[in-house]
Amino acid sequence: MSSRQSRLQTIPIHPLFFAAYPILALLAFNATELNVPNGFRSLLVSAILALLLLLAFRWIYHDAKLGALAASALLILFFSYGHIYNQSIGITVFGKHPFQHRTLIPLWVVLGILVLWGASRRPKHISTLTYSLNLIGLILVILPIFQLASFLIQRNISEANTEDASATLNLKPGSQPPDIYYIILDGYGRSDVIKQYGVDNSDFLNTLKGLGFYVADCAQSNYAQTKMSLTSSLNFNYLDALSDHFVPGSDDRTGMYALLQHSAVRKSLEKAGYKIVSVASGFPMTEFNDAAYFFSPKSSWTELNDFESLLVRTTLVGSVEPGTANTTTDMPNSNPELARQRTLFVLDKLPTIASIPGPKFVFVHLVIPHPPFVFGPSGGLAAPNQPGLSSKKQIAIHYRDQAIYISSRMKEIVPKIIANSATPPVIVIQGDHGPTVPSEPRERMQNLNVYYLPGVDAKLYPTITPVNTFRVIFNAYFGQNLELLDDVSLYSTYRHPFTYKVIQNSCKINN
Repeated sequence: MSSRQSRLQTIPIHPLFFAAYPILALLAFNATELNVPNGFRSLLVSAILALLLLLAFRWIYHDAKLGALAASALLILFFSYGHIYNQSIGITVFGKHPFQHRTLIPLWVVLGILVLWGASRRPKHISTLTYSLNLIGLILVILPIFQLASFLIQRNISEANTEDASATLNLKPGSQPPDIYYIILDGYGRSDVIKQYGVDNSDFLNTLKGLGFYVADCAQSNYAQTKMSLTSSLNFNYLDALSDHFVPGSDDRTGMYALLQHSAVRKSLEKAGYKIVSVASGFPMTEFNDAAYFFSPKSSWTELNDFESLLVRTTLVGSVEPGTANTTTDMPNSNPELARQRTLFVLDKLPTIASIPGPKFVFVHLVIPHPPFVFGPSGGLAAPNQPGLSSKKQIAIHYRDQAIYISSRMKEIVPKIIANSATPPVIVIQGDHGPTVPSEPRERMQNLNVYYLPGVDAKLYPTITPVNTFRVIFNAYFGQNLELLDDVSLYSTYRHPFTYKVIQNSCKINN
């Protein structure tokens, strides 16, 4: 027997592995949606929990290996609960949903008791069992660590290899170039689309028109997913022109991080003397932490970050939290209260940004009306789910309420931005794609797209897509001669991001 195998057989360290694996796996699964260090505190707390359980059961059983066996089994039960619940909640038996918290929790208690009883029976071959658990735990931990390391290495390589596609902008001598606001309302659909969900935003749009905005009545997005849409618009090109990784058959989004964080738009404006202003969004890809100005709400060290909240919801603790009718491993839904605070902070901050000495490029990604659904139509807490309504109907109601709320807030905020600006600013407000409620691909591609381009004769038209947004702006304000691209809407699923279905624009233009 080798010394390595001997250590794995005699030293019961598997509780530490089984405590670390759920966190590392969740980090790896959401690597593109979070800052990896956000999981470090969870790893520390989980390791302490494993050690305490190990010491406690070692004292109870007077045997370290038996104590470790009990500790690992309880840790597996604790961390697996939310995942099992999520997979079984939709199962029906004779029209009933038997797998509810009220049935699963007693089952978990019984399993826990059986585990403790089984350990007290002092199973034979405990050394072999310890070796097997140590080996399994070690392999489980290595896999997500390898995934995370691979992702971070690939991301760093893609950042280093990203070509500079920025433009050299021509500024008029002695003139004060305009501030540029690029405001993304995640999942905000075109007016005719969201009207189907009970949203009448005509008052909002009429207010914008009265200020001089151009409303693209037949707008569609180029892509159906946030990262893809914003990577394209901020580099004023289609994805397949930006990287040979973004082609059908591939699912490698790694290079998007560098292209979005340091886009052609950002580089062009920075070279022209613009300061970059960014705000917290909850999505690391759309938070420019290295910008000249980055605004984020202050948080206490006692508050859970997005990842920690997500982790809690996948454990047994999540079963006692209110509003956890369903669990998820998707970061955007991880901490609704934090998302609410972040959104309110940004909305309150927006009118004051004009006071920052310019010129500046202000990039704002507001995750609304996209889930999580945390706002009612007047800005209060979202209404609880209504009994008897289907999930699709309930989601549509929440989407409606949040669309109404953000429309009313933007109606108030935009005039303040203009009034507070020393030079008339450029303002673009877009949905990165259409509604995120259960919808057809066509609806998913139909987005809000409005422009405030004062003092120039810009070439805007009803069917303009985001890929041409900064081509129009750079041509109109900075002496560029960028050719406008064909407006193409490429729908794809998250699983197959670069396998597209072209969505034709069938919108009828009113003359």
